[in-house]
Amino acid sequence: MNYKYRRWISYLLIILGIVLIILFLPVWIWMIIIGIIFIIAGIRFYDNNI
Repeated sequence: MNYKYRRWISYLLIILGIVLIILFLPVWIWMIIIGIIFIIAGIRFYDNNI
């Protein structure tokens, strides 16, 4: 009985981990893209002011 519960808990943790990665990975990708856009915009703005 205890072994069965441990197996289900391990499956649940694995599924939770995968779901969290899938949910939060796009957020990090968007943050990186937005950051790169700001850096490029900042460099262009800096170049235009010189």
